[in-house]
Amino acid sequence: SFFINAEEQKEAIELIYQKLNTLEKEIENLRSLIEENNYLIDRYQELQQKRYLDLDQRLHDVLSKELGTLDKTSSSDKILDGSEVVSEEISLYKKALELFDSARYAEALEVLREQIISFPEGKYSADAYFWSGELFLAQQQLEDARENYLVIIEKFSEHERVSDALYKLGLIARNMGQENNAATYFLKVVEEFPETGAAQLAKKSIEISQQESD
Repeated sequence: SFFINAEEQKEAIELIYQKLNTLEKEIENLRSLIEENNYLIDRYQELQQKRYLDLDQRLHDVLSKELGTLDKTSSSDKILDGSEVVSEEISLYKKALELFDSARYAEALEVLREQIISFPEGKYSADAYFWSGELFLAQQQLEDARENYLVIIEKFSEHERVSDALYKLGLIARNMGQENNAATYFLKVVEEFPETGAAQLAKKSIEISQQESD
């Protein structure tokens, strides 16, 4: 009886050691997974931060260029009697961009709405919809932003803003968790507008999606 109990104790101790060894290996594997996940999260955050910085810089550059172009246009705009004037449409558009540049988003949107209502077929109508989309996007009002970008695609299909609008629609779809729609928009930008800045950003977005899925 004594020897049987001793043998049983020995087996029990060996079983405990085996379980401890197994637990140690599992803990080690979990630590490795946690470290790998932390690295991937850090990398993803770096990529996201870089992407948003790229967007912010690009938006600032576009806005500055837009205002500079309007200044030149305004100074050369004349009526028949030869005196210099700033047309109402250009005046509204420029005012909206200046408000946007000052982060006065609600006021900028009101001015853009006034411009769109007053000049629905104006020279800067597509631009007004684009910047309305940007203003809504800056405030995380995704559905409103989406509607404005879609107007550009559907109503002003030949306008230079189309590539940017498509790219922004891709970003919105991604933020809404619609990865398939986002990929469709990004690929459309790359294929149809390969030489644009929007295409370069779309490629980066596709690369990020591929890295996330690996």
